[in-house]
Amino acid sequence: MKEDIIKMAREAGAHDNGWEVRFVEPKYLERFAAIVAGRCADIAHEAEPFHSADMIRKAFGVEK
Repeated sequence: MKEDIIKMAREAGAHDNGWEVRFVEPKYLERFAAIVAGRCADIAHEAEPFHSADMIRKAFGVEK
């Protein structure tokens, strides 16, 4: 798995035992989804800084 994804999972509160990453509570999975959506929005903003980033955030319910 790409290290950036693992880093985002850890940031969201996932448990990592060295060979697998688990979300033990739904709130951690929701936080992970928000982090991923935010990163996607950041990339979209860099590529085309108009409405695409806002649309991605809105679709995932993530505030800037």
